[in-house]
Amino acid sequence: MTELETAKRRAMYLLGGRDYGRNELIEKLKNNYSEENAVKAADMMCELGYVDDGRYAEKLARKYIVGHKYGKSRAALMMRQKLLDPEVIEKALEKYTNDDITAEITELLRKKYAGKLFIEGDEGRKELRKVIAALARRGYRYTDIKAALELLSEETEED
Repeated sequence: MTELETAKRRAMYLLGGRDYGRNELIEKLKNNYSEENAVKAADMMCELGYVDDGRYAEKLARKYIVGHKYGKSRAALMMRQKLLDPEVIEKALEKYTNDDITAEITELLRKKYAGKLFIEGDEGRKELRKVIAALARRGYRYTDIKAALELLSEETEED
């Protein structure tokens, strides 16, 4: 059996466990096979429809934004670590609008940070800064965080 044939078999085995992007699969195969055979095997998986960077990017975008509740910038960072092309990442993330992001932040604020938002005085401002910093670490932009806080504040005033 040639090295290319074993590289193809290894690619099929890897894809049986989880999805991969083309470049990520190549890097994984290069651990055991020549770069040329790794590229050929990955290209064959693309031709057969087992690897589709666009589909994989959409799946990751949904996982990071809806599942993990990350902002677009953090989701893009995580997707770049999976060696996806920037254009593919941008296209997968473009369907998540600012309204979607604001809704995700608002839900997070209600579920995880509600007890820290409505404290009076200096302690309240300190806790609010901590909440904003935590959301920023998740990859949310300050403008989106501010919009979600305003929305939540309006809802609370109505009640």
